[in-house]
Amino acid sequence: MSRLWHERIIIGLSPHRLSALWVEGLLRPRLLDRHTVPLKEQNTAEWDKGLAALENLLAEPAWREHDITIVLSGHYVRHAIFPVARGLTEAARQALAEVVFRDIFGDLARDWELRVSPAPGGMQTLASGVPRSLLAALRTVCESRGRLYSIQPGFMSIFNRVRQQIGKSVGCLTMVESGRITLAFIENGQWMYVDSRAGDGNMLPQMLLEEGALNARQPGGILWLCDLTEAARLPAGSFWSHKKIEPPGLPGFDDISSLAIWGLV
Repeated sequence: MSRLWHERIIIGLSPHRLSALWVEGLLRPRLLDRHTVPLKEQNTAEWDKGLAALENLLAEPAWREHDITIVLSGHYVRHAIFPVARGLTEAARQALAEVVFRDIFGDLARDWELRVSPAPGGMQTLASGVPRSLLAALRTVCESRGRLYSIQPGFMSIFNRVRQQIGKSVGCLTMVESGRITLAFIENGQWMYVDSRAGDGNMLPQMLLEEGALNARQPGGILWLCDLTEAARLPAGSFWSHKKIEPPGLPGFDDISSLAIWGLV
């Protein structure tokens, strides 16, 4: 089959819901089916109910034997700024990432699989850590039911959506989910610092102030906002200009709270 008509499954996994899209085509994706499972009474650090729902979905004949992309909620991912590091081997980059994460997150980081995003020489970049047990469970569930093509943090998918717009600007990239806010400050197109906290969207203005004070940064710039709750409170005043990040277009689909849609980026 031509890659232009390639069928694939995109999964969004958060503690609160499993969202799934079955799409056809790469340049102009067409929705073939969709599936959503609310995951009630699941702790935000757990994923068992989501994995069980995914296993049930992939057991259905129509959803089997496709490439699978999984987009992870910020509840399951931690980020850190990876320093400028020229000329390192892959092993040395991995070792440095482990040092950076342990310095920030302590011994918890020992149980995470770390990935460092590519960056031009002389620039800091963003690294991500995901629990190894979650990644192993996802690989097991997808095994023999399809080809696990990629697992990606939702925050990085959102950044890829607006990478060109950000350019050399100054501001903050923010992702608001149910129960969590992830944000990263950018100056002249370079990552400066990143944080992720439990909390609802009404905490966003205060969090921006606190992060600015903690990192000795004056408030203001462009606030690139991806609000999956549609309830985030914007900071008042003239310090910030707001740019709402819209998800990729998919005819017949308008669920702004779905993580799966960001797998189309």
